[in-house]
Amino acid sequence: MRRPLLIIFIILLITSYVIANNKSLDDIGDKEKITIEGIVKDKVEKEKYDQYRIEKYLVNDYSRKLDIKIGKIVKINGSIKSLDKMNYDDFNYGRYIKSIGYKGVVFTKGYKLLGENKFYAYLGQLKSYLVDTFRYLYKSNSDFINSLILGQKENLNKEEKEMFSRTGTSHVIAISGLHTGILCTMIAIIIRGINRIYKLVILTIIMILYSILVGFSPSVIRSIVFVVIMYLAIFFERKRDGISSLSLIGSFLMIDNPYIIYNTSFQLSFLATLSIIYFYKIINKYLKISIISISLCANILTLPVIYYTFGGIPLLFILGNIIIVPVIGVVMNLSIISLILFQFSIITSKILAYMNKSIIIMVYYLLDKLSNMKLSYIEIENPKLFYVIFYYILIFSYMTYRELRIMKEQENGLQGYYKEY
Repeated sequence: MRRPLLIIFIILLITSYVIANNKSLDDIGDKEKITIEGIVKDKVEKEKYDQYRIEKYLVNDYSRKLDIKIGKIVKINGSIKSLDKMNYDDFNYGRYIKSIGYKGVVFTKGYKLLGENKFYAYLGQLKSYLVDTFRYLYKSNSDFINSLILGQKENLNKEEKEMFSRTGTSHVIAISGLHTGILCTMIAIIIRGINRIYKLVILTIIMILYSILVGFSPSVIRSIVFVVIMYLAIFFERKRDGISSLSLIGSFLMIDNPYIIYNTSFQLSFLATLSIIYFYKIINKYLKISIISISLCANILTLPVIYYTFGGIPLLFILGNIIIVPVIGVVMNLSIISLILFQFSIITSKILAYMNKSIIIMVYYLLDKLSNMKLSYIEIENPKLFYVIFYYILIFSYMTYRELRIMKEQENGLQGYYKEY
């Protein structure tokens, strides 16, 4: 069998769908009084409330009076609403909560401090330091930097989010393989003189800490594990199959949480990666321009999800990606270097930040012009699920046919296993 892990992935995908659609979302139900205890692992400042992530619960504080630091061990008193009842218009918020790995949303009424977890307290301090330093150095552009490096896109204003969405470049403000690849490359260059086993250990530890720092979203887990597997193959001089690696990661995520299949981040991250792995060599053989080929490939399998979930199609996504993707590595590297230099020379750090801001301003200007063009985006009021299903049947039928053909060629000794991927 050519890819047994892919078969396992498909079986788990079907199983997860059955479980997610034939089981109650709720383990608790409505409760006027509930008490939970745990470590505050993250805090997100929303527009109308602060949200704390405590163990397997999201805790919403609409009063904004708690101000609990990350790393504190707390006892929270509050109320909880059944996830089965949390449907708002066409959005199943309860299922979304399950898809990101939480049991429910607690509406807090008070808390009591029980202690502190040193590890998470340190990470919380580090995160606050990074956010505050970027705000000091980059002022109005700091929200973009913080979304780029820390995944904090909540602070981007509506116009910025719309600009990225209309130009098909929203992936740059959500931690993905692009970001982790750039970060891994930077780390590998810094520690290039170290023994390769130690290098692998250091790289893996840093990426695990980074994933905790930015939050364990499906796209973050997928991209970091994928990059680590890639470096494992390089360090141990072994060939790897991208689709099998992707299937393995997806299988573990679905075993851990079957509801993850309804997470848009999971859908887009895995479909984009699969699409690039499968179609890149086919398309780039004719186009010969890597950035255009990658942009086209990524959208082959993700456009239907974007169409159905967000009610629109960015037509000029290739131009948008040509504008922003080549400079993302430069912006991230300059941001990190300016942050490090801040400890040694504030003036040098500010000069570097000024150069970086100039690049960001230029990118924003071009993307804004592109997003305001009449043909940049098609809004669709009532996207049809039938079109999505029909599209995927056609695409996956082609992929299946091609796989069967390759397997037949392998049997005849005409093609090696790793020739295509």
